[in-house]
Amino acid sequence: MQMKRKVLGKGIAAIIANEPLGKNKLVDLDVDSIHPNPYQPRKAFPKNSLQQLADSMKEDGIIQPVVVFKQDGKYFLVVGERRWRAAQLLRWEKIPALVKEFSDNEVMAKALIENIQREALNAIEIAEGIEALISRSGEGQQETAERLGMNRATLANFLRLLKLPAAIKEAVIQGKLDQGHARALLALKNEGDMLAAAAQIIRKQLSVREAEALVKRTDRAPRKEKVEPDPDIVKMENRLTRSLATKVKLVYAGSGKGRVEVFFDSLDEFERLYAILSREK
Repeated sequence: MQMKRKVLGKGIAAIIANEPLGKNKLVDLDVDSIHPNPYQPRKAFPKNSLQQLADSMKEDGIIQPVVVFKQDGKYFLVVGERRWRAAQLLRWEKIPALVKEFSDNEVMAKALIENIQREALNAIEIAEGIEALISRSGEGQQETAERLGMNRATLANFLRLLKLPAAIKEAVIQGKLDQGHARALLALKNEGDMLAAAAQIIRKQLSVREAEALVKRTDRAPRKEKVEPDPDIVKMENRLTRSLATKVKLVYAGSGKGRVEVFFDSLDEFERLYAILSREK
């Protein structure tokens, strides 16, 4: 998503590194004394990626300190969770950390921005992070968009993804569908149509443009409207069913034409019904 880097500008880590320390402190903290960010929007940290980072840190050291805040005597990460996890793999005792003062809302926003800039989040994780930030801060979409450095329309498009069925959101999380596919599916009003179209996109590995064309065809396809049965017809079907002791279906057209369908499960059943209908004994 090239848009993210263009819209959000330079990384939070770079911004923090260039800020005067003020009340903030650059210290070496015990790796074991640091806790994960409670507002971390990222759910998965692939082992292969962490191992590669650990190998790089073992060779070259750590280039940027992690950023933490202190709460109730504990240190929590704001930026640099991958570096902290890699340090754990290396069994380092200490890691350089910049201790800053943040409100909860700032922690959430900075963690979300950092992950978006690193393209470490899928579209659903971004949407859930935005929703959580709005819910906790009480701010509207415009204020939240400004805080994240996003266009409001971009933010709104992310939030719309949360309306998708759970199965489609999971497909986005697993990388089977990307954000463009998911946004195309939102044009469909019927959940069944969404799921069927998503399955076809995945199976045929359709591009976003092809997915949009599929959605248009699906949306234009004629649908059979559900017609409520005539209560008088239902009543007559029930009377015939009781009389013949088998299922009976009455199909009636407005022109006066129709048919009666009598169901049977065996030859003996057919002979019984034939005897009743032909009045043989």
